[in-house]
Amino acid sequence: MTIHMSPTRALKFNKNPLRALEDYLGTNKWWEGNDDALHYGNIVHNLAEGRRVLQGFTDVDKKAIISSTGKTKGQLKSTYKDAITVGNKLRNYVLKVSKGGLAQFEVSIDELVNLEGIEFDATGRADMLTRDAVYDFKTVSPQDFDGFLNYKSFRDGHEKDYLKQISYYASMFDKKEAHILYIKKDKSKPFIYDYKLSNAEINAYTSEMIEEIEEAVKVVAGEIEAQAVNDGSEWAYKHFGGVIND
Repeated sequence: MTIHMSPTRALKFNKNPLRALEDYLGTNKWWEGNDDALHYGNIVHNLAEGRRVLQGFTDVDKKAIISSTGKTKGQLKSTYKDAITVGNKLRNYVLKVSKGGLAQFEVSIDELVNLEGIEFDATGRADMLTRDAVYDFKTVSPQDFDGFLNYKSFRDGHEKDYLKQISYYASMFDKKEAHILYIKKDKSKPFIYDYKLSNAEINAYTSEMIEEIEEAVKVVAGEIEAQAVNDGSEWAYKHFGGVIND
């Protein structure tokens, strides 16, 4: 069976190999929270990329985000209404940087790679490609957005993951530029921070990402033992019996 490995999945293996392996094999899902942020982000992505608001949403998803009672029946629930404003703001910026929409969206990677005798399918998907650049869209809470402006980091430390991922895509698609468009989830002030990586950042983070992808492939192939990390998750609580030891 061919191993499939994307940057997103490899980042999970880097954080917690055994938990990621169980997610890969379908034993235990990685995601443990609700889908509010995911639905919000998907609405923003749809609008930014010129699609219908609920394109790609399943009937189950729609039931979760559309009101079914009262005066608001048939409308988006309040949690998601701001996503329309935010998505339209991002769409306007996308049209500007892509010279009126001269871009490709949701572009997939699907490349067979031989890693020391292990064949795997390198996968992934870039949000937007223009002639010279690759773009990734990230919706960010107001508190995290403001903090990132000051400290160039998020409370959960995911900014480095974003940098590795977009750098890898720049390399795979042979683009000179790599941008992360952070957009503030704020209806009244949906600021966009266009973070452009330097060439040095792209080169360094691409190398890191490739190393993590290769190591993740070796874990799936059984060449590297999948270590368990006590990451404070529900999975870790069950695996380690609710005890964290230094």
